[in-house]
Amino acid sequence: MSSSNSKLGEDFLRVPKLAADGENWTTYKDRMQWSVDARGFLGHLDGTEKKPVDPSTLSGRGASWSPSTTDEVRELAAYKTAMKEWRMGEAITKQQIASTIPDSLFIQVKNLDTAQEIF
Repeated sequence: MSSSNSKLGEDFLRVPKLAADGENWTTYKDRMQWSVDARGFLGHLDGTEKKPVDPSTLSGRGASWSPSTTDEVRELAAYKTAMKEWRMGEAITKQQIASTIPDSLFIQVKNLDTAQEIF
């Protein structure tokens, strides 16, 4: 029964492909936003979900910085966890876009850094 529920969920979140000529852009864009929002990743699409800041880049720290206090160790661990979650959200959102655009467009956008830039 859970596999049919999973299938229903996949169908529910499915977005029709963007036409190669962009003729259905307005409808495609709205459906993509709704689908990505339903997955909990709209911030990756609209750019409000920002990439976590690496603690080594903060003022007074350099590339050779390593945590030396308990708070810094926690800060680094929190960053690594946040970064893993952010990457997962980006990957899911990028895949949602990639699976619904023509190959000719995918080739043009595949090297962009973020889902927002691609969208």
